[in-house]
Amino acid sequence: MSTKRINRTALIAAAALTVAAGGLTWGIGPTFAAGAAAAAGPPSRQQQIRVLTAALANMRENFNALNQLTSDQFGPKDVFDYGVGDLWKQGIDGAGTTIAVLEGWNYPGVDKKLATIDKLWGLPNPKITTIYPAGPAPATCPPSMAGRGDYGSCQAWEGELVGDIAIAHLLAPYAKFVVSVTPASSQDGDAASQIAMPEMMKALEVISTRHLANVISISDGTGESTYPNLAEIGANNPGELTAAADGVPVTVATEDCGVVQPLPVPNAPCGRTTAGPDTATWDDSPFVTAVGGSVPHYGDTGKRLGPDTVWHATVPGFGHLAEGAGYSEVFPRPAYQNEVAKSTGNPMRSVPDITADASGGTSEAAPMIAGLLALATQWNGGHDLGPINPALYKIGPQGAAAGIVDVTKGNDSLIGEKGQTVVQGFTAGPGFDVASGWGTVYAPRFVPSLVHATAELDGEAAIKAQAAAQLDTLEHHAITLSPVPGNSTYLEAGGFLPGHTVTLTIDGKAITTLRADTLGDVTYMISPSPLHLSSGAHTVSLDSLLITETASFSS
Repeated sequence: MSTKRINRTALIAAAALTVAAGGLTWGIGPTFAAGAAAAAGPPSRQQQIRVLTAALANMRENFNALNQLTSDQFGPKDVFDYGVGDLWKQGIDGAGTTIAVLEGWNYPGVDKKLATIDKLWGLPNPKITTIYPAGPAPATCPPSMAGRGDYGSCQAWEGELVGDIAIAHLLAPYAKFVVSVTPASSQDGDAASQIAMPEMMKALEVISTRHLANVISISDGTGESTYPNLAEIGANNPGELTAAADGVPVTVATEDCGVVQPLPVPNAPCGRTTAGPDTATWDDSPFVTAVGGSVPHYGDTGKRLGPDTVWHATVPGFGHLAEGAGYSEVFPRPAYQNEVAKSTGNPMRSVPDITADASGGTSEAAPMIAGLLALATQWNGGHDLGPINPALYKIGPQGAAAGIVDVTKGNDSLIGEKGQTVVQGFTAGPGFDVASGWGTVYAPRFVPSLVHATAELDGEAAIKAQAAAQLDTLEHHAITLSPVPGNSTYLEAGGFLPGHTVTLTIDGKAITTLRADTLGDVTYMISPSPLHLSSGAHTVSLDSLLITETASFSS
């Protein structure tokens, strides 16, 4: 998970908006007049424009004070940096769209927290629905999470939840929200799966197949090298494949320890990391948009002082933090990155694809891009954009004409306590680069350009079909059934979460519960007589948290 939830706890304690145990804690705040509030009841388009025009004036007049509500982590600087005000004035404000944020724990007080800051910003209050895709959350924080302190605890997730919605809502103020709560509690797992819980991938499946949201944001993950083996990473793939096949774009933060990744243990911000370069799971998938971090460059009055730079911060008491960037060791370079192969210089997938404000960590950047994609969805008539990377890489070379704003300065090297480079990272430069991807965006041009490119690619039909084909292979071609003497059939299957349970059914009847081995494989001898199977064709199913595999056999 991103260390941003740690930053909120420790870095903004002196601000009017701070983070304490139990989430955001609101102070008195500045003594200026808040912008106009949204009218009661469903507003008309013209009412929405009036509300947001007043909010823009309020943000401009009180620019510095409103940014300080969150210690400059996010605020009006982002509204102006990405130019969303120009879209608001056209009625492009997220109305009719829904953004899902995936969280590890719930916080019932989120509405009250958001109402406070919305009143000061002059924005309408968002409608929030909470779902539990992996089953009801336990009444109290699971022991596996409670002991993790700032890195993965329920209290840390509460602060993350509020921030994720506040950030996306800031850019898409009339979008609705779905909060998906999936604690790392439904199944046993190793340290990596307690941080990057596979229950989140279950959430992707539920949200996308039921069309509960138009875009999904994830601010979580753990280094590829922190998993016991690659089989566990592969077993998470059905979640992202399902979202891609169903046409729902997913934005994922690239983490905050620069070119390395935090270890999945109770941890201070990047206090214990991998020894060498590493990228995080979930943002490494070619079917999601990996969002790194940059920083808007504004003065106290709202005047732009220069171009955005790669986020790389020195935090008192914590040392150096930076956006994650580098190469996956798991996923080969996808076709849409072939045109930038000379820039990446590597046959593997590089991340990020794009950046956004990460003044408080990249878990701020992912929901920010999700907010922009909600605006693009509205521009697209409310139709889902699909996994956007092919369209993004299509418009990327057009640069400023397509709303792509180059980030040319900064790096994600790991810096030691004395300022020395411990692990060499990647440096931003002109055009596409590993450190910043395509850079960042200017929404008034980016939104229509992305929508137009999506249309030219037939709604991302090719990459959706690719995801669907891979998913079909996992679901219908992963079981091997071998006849053995005595009319029995030996079953072998793989692709399950290592160490997790798998339910075997035949013709809809539950037969037994298996447990996947360390490689995610299960085996079983199907003997017709003890199972009272009649002669003829039968269907066997293997049901797990993330995938159901099926096949047919005869007895």
